[in-house]
Amino acid sequence: MMKKTANSKKNRAFFAALIVIFVAVAGAIAFFSSGREDETARAASEPEEQAPFVRVMTARDDSTVRESVVQNMSIEAVNRVKVTPRVTGRLEKLHVKQGQRVKSGQLIATLEHAQQDALIASTHAQIASAKADTQRAKAEMMNAKTNLDRYERLVKEGFSTQQQFDASETAYVSSRAGYDAAMARERQAASELGRVESSREDYIMYSPIDGTVLSDYSLTQGEMISPSSPIVDIADLRRLKASLRVPENKIFVVKPGMDVSLRFDALQGEEFRGKVTRIDQYVDPSTRTSAVEIELDNEAIGNRLRPGMFGQASIIEREFTGSVLIPESALGSDSDGDFVFVEEGGTARRRGVKTGIRQGDSIHVTSGIASGDRVIVFGGSSLSDGEKVEVQ
Repeated sequence: MMKKTANSKKNRAFFAALIVIFVAVAGAIAFFSSGREDETARAASEPEEQAPFVRVMTARDDSTVRESVVQNMSIEAVNRVKVTPRVTGRLEKLHVKQGQRVKSGQLIATLEHAQQDALIASTHAQIASAKADTQRAKAEMMNAKTNLDRYERLVKEGFSTQQQFDASETAYVSSRAGYDAAMARERQAASELGRVESSREDYIMYSPIDGTVLSDYSLTQGEMISPSSPIVDIADLRRLKASLRVPENKIFVVKPGMDVSLRFDALQGEEFRGKVTRIDQYVDPSTRTSAVEIELDNEAIGNRLRPGMFGQASIIEREFTGSVLIPESALGSDSDGDFVFVEEGGTARRRGVKTGIRQGDSIHVTSGIASGDRVIVFGGSSLSDGEKVEVQ
């Protein structure tokens, strides 16, 4: 009986131990299972590393790059004249209007000149009177010469005295002097006519050049005009010029005949060409600059430009066509030199480059980039060679 009781106690202890072991194993399994679930959840909640966004441009070798001396300027006509009278008088008639084309020698304006006309008529009368006097004096001289010749012959033949010959000779000399005086008076009258006619021309104005009337100053008939009062402003618009101030360090770079690119505020996006025609041999000590004059053929471009237009002139030192330009912001530099990043199939590739002329915010790349390359122009400041990128 006691033996059975002991065995029963042993069995209960064994089963209790099994239960304890089972509970411990189950707890361990639950613990480790929970850890793995937490790690999986954490892994799922952590995002993958995002590739940086970049912006790219496709390089093209179709740009023109220039190294230039750039200055502001305004243009004027090479030939421009303000017509003013040489005398004071009232405007009788203005024969041209603003905007009208005129030829050299064309009548422009006349001032009242009735007094000059009267003086010319009087001088013509004086000339006519002088000519009549000359004719009379000539007839007297010719008659005296005939008598002289006759008495000379009679003296030789013995039919006249020396006294009669001397008297006829004196009469001839006197008539010849009268004829010479009459000729002098005629010449004097003709000279006076030339003077008064020239004086009359001061009241009549003609165009000194071929050109266009830029201004007629809104003059009306009867206005008093003086030598200080221009009547019309005429300019030949076929050739225009501009003056620039070139820095002292560029004086020996700029030479006559160099090409000049001109752009005007009134004609945005258009470019015109001129040439350097004159360089001052003097440096202004106050500005350390010299004046340079350029000319352009306005007729060749349909006379589109006008005197007074404002813009910029670029004297071209060097020019390269078929060039690659990139924004200067895309260019990096370190101890190895200049470089850019190029996007190839979603990957940033570093390229060493050589650069040339800066043009505004862009820079000329002379080697390292070919037409069609996708140059990273934004977002590449912290990239590494071979790094994945996403093009925005």
